[in-house]
Amino acid sequence: MKKLIFLSGLLAALLLSCGTTKVDSTNPSDSATSLNPVYITDTASFTLLPTSAVEKKIDALQHFKAVFGEKEFESDCLLIADSEKLVMTILNNFGSTMGELNYNNNLVVFNSDLFPKSIKAEYIVADVQFCLYRSEDIKKALEAIGLTFTLSSEARADGTFLETRCIFDGEKEIAHIEKTKDLITYTNRLRGYTYSLQGTF
Repeated sequence: MKKLIFLSGLLAALLLSCGTTKVDSTNPSDSATSLNPVYITDTASFTLLPTSAVEKKIDALQHFKAVFGEKEFESDCLLIADSEKLVMTILNNFGSTMGELNYNNNLVVFNSDLFPKSIKAEYIVADVQFCLYRSEDIKKALEAIGLTFTLSSEARADGTFLETRCIFDGEKEIAHIEKTKDLITYTNRLRGYTYSLQGTF
């Protein structure tokens, strides 16, 4: 129970925003938002990309870790990303579902009895899109709101490749993403948090 309370607090700290959340009164565990903009900076608002912009289809179990300051949380996560949907299911140590995030182009739904209703799930979707969606689509969308997106790739000594994605506001780096074939690390330098997903991509 302490672990779940900590997770609630951590996610709330990571994801609270000034957007409006609509709660389905017929199911109090469902928090649904129409496609509210995501503020990448205090002034630059990003509209979520369509699921058709996904770089490649993923349907695999990942190990998720979040770090915010000195606080950490990790758990298994089932990630599904294809041309029709983006789904993240957080699992406990027994394989039971603790929460599910679902984005289908028209709606973002975060379903869980454990987490605060104030969590803005579209911010998680945006972070995942910056990691998994086509670089050209991300670049175009960010340039339209005055931000810069860069992409680089380098071969490593073990024969694998490291891809680096960065988001800048002028010369200030806002987000830094490193991807290999089995690990993605997303660091939000502006907000001070880090996600990692380890599995198969």
